[in-house]
Amino acid sequence: MFFGEARLCENCGRKIEGQYTHCYRCNAARKRGNWHAPEDLPMLKETDAKYKGKKFFVYVLETDYGHYVGHSGNTRARLRTHMNNEVPSTAGGHPKKIWQSQPLSTRDDAAKYEAALKSWRDNKKDEFQTHTGYVPKPFYNPNTKGRGYSPTSFSLMRFWRLSAMDIVKLVTVLLLMLYWFLR
Repeated sequence: MFFGEARLCENCGRKIEGQYTHCYRCNAARKRGNWHAPEDLPMLKETDAKYKGKKFFVYVLETDYGHYVGHSGNTRARLRTHMNNEVPSTAGGHPKKIWQSQPLSTRDDAAKYEAALKSWRDNKKDEFQTHTGYVPKPFYNPNTKGRGYSPTSFSLMRFWRLSAMDIVKLVTVLLLMLYWFLR
């Protein structure tokens, strides 16, 4: 990289200089934790390679917890899993699809676009509204405490999705607590 050579930010497309991959605004958002990196899904790359010409879509769901952003090669089937409460992030949030992107040629492109939309949503950027037509509502799911699975979430649906090892650990902790209490 030569000094002064201009490039574009990987996240928002603003002009940057030097060896950096993100502009100062996106880098500050990353440090605050309001920036999303594209998902790396190596297990799906082999499957995607079998279906040449498959198209991928990024979609936005309106839920009780805010705007959920995701991507899929089959949005009908994916929306069905959201509606049937099979996706922990949107379970119980009454998801409704409000926006879908134009077809994208690769899963990597869809993952990058999804990450950008999530970042714009969480930072309440105008770009989210420009792309989707909706005012951004940051996504926060009380069942998962905002980020992934939370072991403190004890709804029945969550309890039955625990692995056998998680149940063994839970029973061990409860027995230790009982022993300590009764001594």
